[in-house]
Amino acid sequence: MWHVIHRRSVLTREPNELRIIRLVRDSRALSRIEIARATNLHKATVTDLVAKLIHAGFLEDTGQLEARNRVGRRRVLLRFLPMAGLVAGLDIRMTYAAVAITDLNARIILEDSFGYSPGASADEVLSRAAATIKTLLKAAKMSQSKLVGIGIGVQGIIDYSTNTLVLSYNKRSWQGESLSARLEREFNVPVYVENDVKTMALGEYLLGAAKGTKDFVHLWVGEGVGAGIMINGQLLHGITSSAGEIGYNLLEVSSVYRERFPLMFRDQEMFGQILTDANFIESYRRKAPGNAGDDITVMVIAQRARLGDPVAQQVIEEFVSLLSILCITMVNTLNPEIIVIGGRLAQSFPGIAEMLQVKIHGDLLTPPAEAVRVRCAVHGETGVILGAAGLVLYELFEPIPRESVRSARRQSVSKSREGVLS
Repeated sequence: MWHVIHRRSVLTREPNELRIIRLVRDSRALSRIEIARATNLHKATVTDLVAKLIHAGFLEDTGQLEARNRVGRRRVLLRFLPMAGLVAGLDIRMTYAAVAITDLNARIILEDSFGYSPGASADEVLSRAAATIKTLLKAAKMSQSKLVGIGIGVQGIIDYSTNTLVLSYNKRSWQGESLSARLEREFNVPVYVENDVKTMALGEYLLGAAKGTKDFVHLWVGEGVGAGIMINGQLLHGITSSAGEIGYNLLEVSSVYRERFPLMFRDQEMFGQILTDANFIESYRRKAPGNAGDDITVMVIAQRARLGDPVAQQVIEEFVSLLSILCITMVNTLNPEIIVIGGRLAQSFPGIAEMLQVKIHGDLLTPPAEAVRVRCAVHGETGVILGAAGLVLYELFEPIPRESVRSARRQSVSKSREGVLS
């Protein structure tokens, strides 16, 4: 049956089997007649396809009957079985990688991580990732044949046609390397590679704060600041795949920033230099050196702010004001429905969502500012790995766009897989 699922990438119209799977998956439980109405397929066709999907393990009869809201015989409901297939998600960081095996609803079954030196090659790290995937599958007592795809989140700019890392400041030696070739050879499944912030945005779209929202922006603050942008249910990549690199936006005249942000501003030139966890912590240390200590973290500062520490409250206020400048630019440019804030401060101090909402609502361009809602990201440290799994699920279950940055890759790997399964 998987050759049917993967065939979607080489067809103008996706297979009816996949339409039915997605419909039942999204609806949780449906009867055959409801499927026929929703898909405009003949009842006999639906009955035949459903029988095949039940035999293949994707659907099952629940034994429950639909609610009686009309005249006629009540029909048995069907439900989707997420364990019909497995997905591997990889979160590749500077010196470690996290690996998870999920079901087709992105529920993590098993996960593990491993460290490596900053100078480790791409081949070395991906080889260890492949071994970890196999170990997790074995530990879960799952056949490798159930693996349907692998998603990877990594810092940098990606060439999606080859999954090559084009530019990455913490993986410079990996630039020009394909991050999918080895894994596709070993597992014979599609491998999708995405920028880490865009991956987190996809995770929030499928499973988090922006679920069901077609137009939103995910702003993430950590080593710098970046944005994942979703437009009409699709990630915005841009002509060079660098959409959302807002950390390179320049700050205004330095004298203005010295007055407005006395703690956080120290002659930085770009937002990506001032809106960082490291600068946030250092800004607090500078004003409260006697109270700081060596164990100060973003979480500690957030806790002290809640307990009334005026320096902690001031540095959070400055942080929010700086972030609101980027938010207002996004609102006026993209007119999103939701802005999702991610990073350690959003996790530790959820009140920043309301603070940002107030500042955005004070913008001069009233209608879009009043319409947007600000939320903190649902997924913290697991955001990238869930989003990486989501890359596979998005390609499998979302309606096919006419064109996609990954169209060529889907077709290439799908044809290869069909040859093996035929």
